[in-house]
Amino acid sequence: MNRENYWTTRFRRRRLLTGGAAAGLGAAAWALAGCGGDSDSGSGPTPTPAGVRPGTPTAPTPTTPGEVVKKDGTLKLRQGAIFATINPYGGLDSGLLWGFTIFDHLWYTPLDTGIRENFLATSIEQPDPLHFTVKIGEAYFHNKPPINGRRVKAQDVAASYMAARQQTRISNSSWWTQVLDNVVAVDDSTINFTLKQVDAWTFSSTNGGSPIGSSILPEEIAKDPSFMDKDLIGSGRFEFVSHENGANFKLKRFDKWRIAGEPYLAAQEYRLIQEQAAALAAFSAEEIHQVALNNKLERDDLVKRHGDKIVIDAEDSRSVWTVLPRGDGQWADPRVIQAISMSIDRQELINLMNFGEGKVSGPVPPAFGEALPEADLKATWGKYDPAEAKKLLAATAFDTSKEYSIKYITPGDRNQQFAQIVRSQLEKNLGLKIKLVGEDLGRWLQQSLYGSQYDGFMVYASLAYDDPSSYIGGYAKQIGGRPNWAGYSNDEMDQLVQKQKTILDDAQRKAAVQDIQRKAWERGAPFIPTFIAITNTATWAYVKGRVVGRGSYGLFNGKVWIDK
Repeated sequence: MNRENYWTTRFRRRRLLTGGAAAGLGAAAWALAGCGGDSDSGSGPTPTPAGVRPGTPTAPTPTTPGEVVKKDGTLKLRQGAIFATINPYGGLDSGLLWGFTIFDHLWYTPLDTGIRENFLATSIEQPDPLHFTVKIGEAYFHNKPPINGRRVKAQDVAASYMAARQQTRISNSSWWTQVLDNVVAVDDSTINFTLKQVDAWTFSSTNGGSPIGSSILPEEIAKDPSFMDKDLIGSGRFEFVSHENGANFKLKRFDKWRIAGEPYLAAQEYRLIQEQAAALAAFSAEEIHQVALNNKLERDDLVKRHGDKIVIDAEDSRSVWTVLPRGDGQWADPRVIQAISMSIDRQELINLMNFGEGKVSGPVPPAFGEALPEADLKATWGKYDPAEAKKLLAATAFDTSKEYSIKYITPGDRNQQFAQIVRSQLEKNLGLKIKLVGEDLGRWLQQSLYGSQYDGFMVYASLAYDDPSSYIGGYAKQIGGRPNWAGYSNDEMDQLVQKQKTILDDAQRKAAVQDIQRKAWERGAPFIPTFIAITNTATWAYVKGRVVGRGSYGLFNGKVWIDK
C-alpha cells in the first residue's frame, strides 16, 4: 500500500453487512443504548416475507420523485437498560449513544468502503506517516450556557482529543495511549496531529475516528468533563433535552447543524423497555419504531402480524459471542484454554440461542477477509472434541475441585442464556463446578472486566467493530491503556499485535492478522470465540431514509424521516 492509500485509509473495498439503523455496535453496548441493529439476535437464512434476503445489503429507503419530506417527525427507539451516567466519559452506553447523536467528529470510516470520509474536517494533509494536519469547516455548539452557541474552533478539537486520551473510564482502544502523541491547535481552524508510531488503523472507528473518543466538546467542558454528569453540549445534529434518572432520553433537532436542512427528524425519544416481550408489544403498538429480534420465531410472528408494513433487515452479525477465562496462574498453560475451547459445542449454542441460524466464528468474525480460513478454524477455535478436551485438561495442573464463576451482563435473556449453556457444557464435558453471577453493565464492565475482578470466566457478545484489528487487541499486554483484562501476558503475542498495525500493505496485513489468530490458539490466549448470529431488525416501513450496509456510519445519517 502506498502512502496515498494509507493516508486516505483505504483498508480494502469489501462488501460487508451490518444491522439496521443501529448497525455496527454489539449487543453488550448498543442494545443498552436503545437501538436495534448488528446485535446478537437471530434471523433467517431464506427470504423473509417482508422481502429482505439475509446476506443482501438493503438500499436506503427511497424517496418517491415529487414526494415531500416531512420534517416534523419524532423517531421513537428502545432503551434496553438504565444508564449509570449520562457522561460519555463515564459509560460505554452513554459514550456511544451521544457520539452518534449529540457530538460531531472530524471524520469517520464506513465499514463498506474502508475509506475515510471527512465530517467537520474539510481537508487532511500528511507530510509523513507520523504527522497530519486537519482543517475544519464552520460549525456551532448548541445554544446552552455556558457555551451559548459559539463557533467550534480548533482549540475545542485539540482539547477534546487530549481529554479523551486521559480518561480512565472511557472505552478507548490502545491507539489513544500507545500511538497518539499530541494534538495541537495551530489557529482557529487548523489542528496538527503527531503520532508516536505508524498505525495502519489510525483513521478507523475504533481509533482516531472513535464515536466516543473523537467526540468534539467545547474546550471549557473538555477541561472539566464532570460538567457532563448533569448536561451535555455538543455540536452534533441533535441537542440533549432531558432524561429521567438515566432513562427515557429526549433529543431535539439542532437548527444550526453544519449540514443545512438536516436532520429531517424534529426529535428522537428513547423509552426504557428492559424485557424483550414488552419491546415486541411496544413495537406492534407503534410506541417504538424499531426493534432488534432475538430469533426467527419473533421475526416470523411480526411479519405474520404486520406484513409489508414493516421491513426486516437481516444479515451476518459482527458481534462474536465470547468466553473469556482468566489468562494467568493455572490458566496460563495453553492446554487449559485449548481444553476449554474444545469443550464448547458451538453448534449447540447456535441451535439453542438462534434456532440454528448462525455461524461458528474465530476471533475475527466471518464478515472480514481477515477471518481464519475454514480449515484453520475447524482445527483450532472451531474444534469440538470433549474427550480430547477432558484428557488435555487432566494433563495440566488445573484445579477442577474448585468452584468457578461465570459473570454475565444483566438484564437481558440472551446473556443469561449464553452463560447457562456454557456452564452446562463446561460441567458436562470437563467436570468443572460453575456458578452464574449476573451483574449490571456498569459493575460488569468497570469492575469485573476492566478491573479484572473475576476468578473464572466472563461471557459476552463483543462489540461489532468496523475493523478486524480490534478483535485481536485482547492478546496484547494492555487493552485501551489498561492491563490485560484476563491477566494474560505473552511477549510474542503482544509484539505480533503491535507489529500488524505497522504493516501498510493490505495483503501482508491480512496474512499477519490471520497468523495472529493461529498463534493465539497455540499460545493459549484466553479470548475464546464461539459464534456469530444472523441478526434481524424490524422497522416500520414509514421510517424513511435509513442507511444500512455501511457499519456504524449509518448512525450519523441525518436524512431519516417519518412518513406518517
